[in-house]
Amino acid sequence: MIILIRHAQSEGNKNREIHQTVPDHRVKLTAEGWKQAEAAGLKLRSLLRPDDTLHFFTSPYRRTRETTEGILSALTSSNPAPSPFPRHAIKVYEEPRLREQDFGNFQPGSQEMTRMWSERAEYGHFFYRIPNGESAADAYDRVSGFNDTLWRSFGDDDFASVCVLVTHGLMTRVFLMKWYHFSVEYFEDLRNVDHCEFVVMKKSKENQKYILQNELRTWSAFRKEKAEVREPESPIPVRKKWAGYQDGNDVESRRRQARRKNTADMFADDISDAPSIGQANVRNDGPTFRGMKMPAFSKERNGRYHSAVTPCDSPLGDLHKQPLEELIIPDEGRDGGGSRSGAPSRSGSDESDEPPRQHARGSMAMALRGQLGESHSPHRARADALGDQSDVDDEAS
Repeated sequence: MIILIRHAQSEGNKNREIHQTVPDHRVKLTAEGWKQAEAAGLKLRSLLRPDDTLHFFTSPYRRTRETTEGILSALTSSNPAPSPFPRHAIKVYEEPRLREQDFGNFQPGSQEMTRMWSERAEYGHFFYRIPNGESAADAYDRVSGFNDTLWRSFGDDDFASVCVLVTHGLMTRVFLMKWYHFSVEYFEDLRNVDHCEFVVMKKSKENQKYILQNELRTWSAFRKEKAEVREPESPIPVRKKWAGYQDGNDVESRRRQARRKNTADMFADDISDAPSIGQANVRNDGPTFRGMKMPAFSKERNGRYHSAVTPCDSPLGDLHKQPLEELIIPDEGRDGGGSRSGAPSRSGSDESDEPPRQHARGSMAMALRGQLGESHSPHRARADALGDQSDVDDEAS
């Protein structure tokens, strides 16, 4: 019987970056790896007959030698019962031809290794040669020489009844490829064996051939099983993604938002109230904006202001025909778009008891009509028109 065992978990299996600083042949087992090796020794003990003899062939790498030590410690232990396999009766050979595929001394950074693995997957695992290292085809050549040596040893009178090969994952597949004449395509379809997994080859009494007892795992079968398995539906309903809007649709939500009112909409309420105000209190002599006449404000008896908007064909209407001295400028403040900075708001509950200010013959009206006197400088007129937010200095002073 021939048993191939992959080494236990190593530090390189947990952290691949360790190969950048530690040579591959010096990588040791983890604490979990030692446990796996001892468990493999107990498993091997259960497979053997008491009269079996053992020969071990191990890769010279540290992780395989430590795995062999863990297997032998459990195999020859007297716990829980005395072992029929004393340590001195077991022969152990280091076989360099069973070493791992050469990955080229210290491995480069993780990004370069990721690029190299992707390139190998595209090129093919068997023929792709690692830079400064080996390809699986190179490993196949040296394993072929070992197989020939092993086959010749079967004829020796003192050769053991059980041959245990402690090696690596890729070397296990290459060994089987050579022994059973696998094709390159089938080799590349094979998945790796697990840590301390046993691959058993039993000799048939009928034809004296070694029959593989394991069903090897392949990537094609894995992909097929994965495609057949459907993900179960979640019993928890998936919540709708709102994306900042309740209906989850940015465009439609924005369309339904209230748009900014134009000038005609702003004074729609005043137009509806115009008949109750009285024609004497309504001024329709404002300029035209988009076919609608801009309102001028007039005071009603209750102290509030109203405006009326009427269609007009003339761009300015009768603006120049009306006396601007009587124009009423409301103090609506920030809420209603008022006229002067700091004036109290008259919107809602923030109304002020201060009477509205009327700029009769003021600088604003005179500036609009171009009737400034000599005492009014152009800079002063601009400052009055802008309120108290003008930074213009009087250069004449």
